Amino acid sequence: MKITKYILVLSLIFGGMQFVSAQENWESDGEIEDVEIEIVKDREITLPKANRNFEKIAPINFSGVKPQLEYSFDNLNLPLPSLNIRVRPLRIKEQPLKKLYGNYIRAGFGNYITPYFEGFVSSKRSRDMLYGAHINFLNSRNGPVDDENSGSGEFDVEGYGKHFGKKLTVGGDIGYHRRSYNFYGYPENQEVNEDSLSQNFNNIHLSGYIENTDKSSDLNFYTGIQFDYLKDNFSAEESEVQLDFKGSYKLGGQSTINLRSDLDIISQKDEGLDVKTRNIFRVVPTLTFEYEGFLIDAGFNVVYENDTLGDSDEIHFFPMARARYSLSSGFEVQAGIRGDVNKQTLRGFVESNPFLAPNSRAFNQYNNFEFFGGIGGSLTSKLGFKAGMSISSLKNLPLFINSPEDQSKFLVIYDTGNSEILNINAQLSYNRNEILRLTLRGDYWGYDTDESEEAWHRPNYKISALSTFKLFDKLRFETEAYAIGGIQALDFNTGEKINLDAALDLNFMAEYLVSDQFSGWVRLNNIFGQEYEMLYNYPVRGFQVMIGATYSF
Repeated sequence: MKITKYILVLSLIFGGMQFVSAQENWESDGEIEDVEIEIVKDREITLPKANRNFEKIAPINFSGVKPQLEYSFDNLNLPLPSLNIRVRPLRIKEQPLKKLYGNYIRAGFGNYITPYFEGFVSSKRSRDMLYGAHINFLNSRNGPVDDENSGSGEFDVEGYGKHFGKKLTVGGDIGYHRRSYNFYGYPENQEVNEDSLSQNFNNIHLSGYIENTDKSSDLNFYTGIQFDYLKDNFSAEESEVQLDFKGSYKLGGQSTINLRSDLDIISQKDEGLDVKTRNIFRVVPTLTFEYEGFLIDAGFNVVYENDTLGDSDEIHFFPMARARYSLSSGFEVQAGIRGDVNKQTLRGFVESNPFLAPNSRAFNQYNNFEFFGGIGGSLTSKLGFKAGMSISSLKNLPLFINSPEDQSKFLVIYDTGNSEILNINAQLSYNRNEILRLTLRGDYWGYDTDESEEAWHRPNYKISALSTFKLFDKLRFETEAYAIGGIQALDFNTGEKINLDAALDLNFMAEYLVSDQFSGWVRLNNIFGQEYEMLYNYPVRGFQVMIGATYSF
């Protein structure tokens, strides 16, 4: 086919040449002759077929050649000179420990002619010993009613110590506490003898204990003894000796045997009151174990006591059980039942109401049973919560009423029937790197008394908020607010119930750190200035301000 193309091309070229020659003749002669060109294809070129070989070439086999290698080992003895290497260790300069300023002296002065002084000293870094002492003095010469007639004060001095041994830890503390009050709840415009208003309570406290040092061991125990003595400005005295023991033994896993026991010997006397000694002995064995995801504490409480308003030398048995379950890593629910004989002391009454009339007797209280339950956990890494409720059946519930003979003093009365108390509570806590801390809590109490008409001088609700805030490591703010309401009192003059106004209180403190050792502060109490009453006829102080300084060393 290629040859045919070549012949055709040559024919065209040749024809072109003939055309050019004819043109030249035409131009010269002036005539055009007829020319006929005939191309004849009369030859066919054929090529023979080529033979192709598709057979594979067989691989060539090579037999492996293993050359024989011979090794020779010659011992080389090279004499080397002895080396005297001197290693000089790198010495790191010890970093000095940051100085601790755990000790402090604080002093201030406020309105109502209120001087204030407080000091605290303690041992510093020590693996074997911890000890310290504390002193506190706060005295308000004037109060909300008739100036000096409603003054009050407090004085505390105490010391403590603890020694950490390899196996045992021994500790104890000793203290003296004095509280001063005046009976200023008398009727308005009544003439009073100032010397008869004063009331002082002196309390001596002494305790000692022994416990094992290593808390990670299978066997843990604690045993201690405590002595308290209280005397007022008149003839009331009370002494209490308490022995305590707590022990636990790990069986393996979550299983633990627990034993708690204590003995209380309480003696009280007053003018015209025979000395009466009350004994309470308690043994509480329980077993902690895990069952299908529940962590359970189960056991019982056996109590012997010899004084509960006429009953004596009785043994009481109460069931003890609690179950906890983790819903997730941050949430836990619990529920249980318990019962006990609650000791009541004159010292405990004075802390709630220091304006007691003479011969105020303290008797034991039955907690027949208490059902409780709740939930708690962490909503975020900084926000936590807990909520719960309880229903209790109590016998010999102590209540306060104003004395019909002197309204400035209170009597302790008991509801000897079965009183039911419902408590519902909830709490939120927020902590942001110790810079901002906030706690909100709310409580509600419902009472169903038996023999008493009302639960006198017991609140129905309490809402509180506490926050601390640090700014630039120089300023520290502290705020406390609370609302308490639903308190009822009995007026013997009219025979009617009195609903006390809700107590709304806001306190604020600001402290400026001048240096690591010195700071100045100001404290504001009862900013709303409400002279509310927590006890009938006893208004509290209004707006209070105090300015002071703190020195740490």
